[in-house]
Amino acid sequence: MKAREQLSGYIALQRLLDHRTALKRERDTPPEALTTLRTQFAERHDKLEHAHKRRESLQGEQGSLQPEVEALREEREHFRKQKSQVTNMKQLSAVVSELDHVESQLKAKEDRLLAIWQELEVTDADIATLGEESHEERTLREEAEAAWDVGRKAAEAGLADVERELSNVQRELGEAGMASFKKLWASRKPNAVVPMDGTACSACHADLRPSLVQLVRTNEELQFCDHCRRLLYDPEKFKASA
Repeated sequence: MKAREQLSGYIALQRLLDHRTALKRERDTPPEALTTLRTQFAERHDKLEHAHKRRESLQGEQGSLQPEVEALREEREHFRKQKSQVTNMKQLSAVVSELDHVESQLKAKEDRLLAIWQELEVTDADIATLGEESHEERTLREEAEAAWDVGRKAAEAGLADVERELSNVQRELGEAGMASFKKLWASRKPNAVVPMDGTACSACHADLRPSLVQLVRTNEELQFCDHCRRLLYDPEKFKASA
C-alpha cells in the first residue's frame, strides 16, 4: 500500500474515532437544559419528601405534647383550687410554689405546641405548593425528555454507521497497516493523526522544520512531528467531507 493510501486510511480512522467519541458523548450526556429541568424536578421531589417527613415528625411531637399540656392544665386547676382552700401562710407558700412550677412547665409546653401548629401550617402550605407541578413545567420537561430520546436514537444510529465505516477502513488497511496504527494510537490517543496548522503541528503547536513541512505536503512517506511524534498530514490535501 502506498504511503498516501495508508495516510488516507489513518486520517479516516482518526476522523471516524473522533466522530464515534462525539456520538457517544451525545448519546450519554443529556443536554444542559434537560439536566437543569431534571435537577429542578429532583430538588422539588427532595423538598417534598423532606416536608412530609417534617410534618410526620411535628405531628408525632404534637401527639405526645398535647396530653402533657392537658395534664398540666388539670394539675394547675388542682393547685388553684387548693390555693383557695389553704388556712395558713405555710400551706399557701407551698401551694404557690407548686403552682408556679406547674405554670412554668405549662407555658413552655404551650409555647412549643403553638410553634408546632404554626410550623405545621407552613409545612402543609409547602407540601401543597411542591406537590403541584404546573402544566407548563411538566410539558417543558416532557418535551425535553422526548427531544433527547430522539437525539439518543439518532446518535445510536450514527454509531452503527461509524462502526461499519471503521470496519471497512480497517479491512482496506489490512493487518500490517492496522498494527502500525494501533501502535501509534496506543501512545498518542485520542489524537494520533493530526493536520498541520500552517507550518506548525496542530496538536503540540510546535513549529515544524521547513523540510518536514515540504515532506508532509508531498506525502510520499509518512511523516511525524519531531516534538510530539504524531502523524502529520496536509489538511489542504485531505479535506474532511461535509
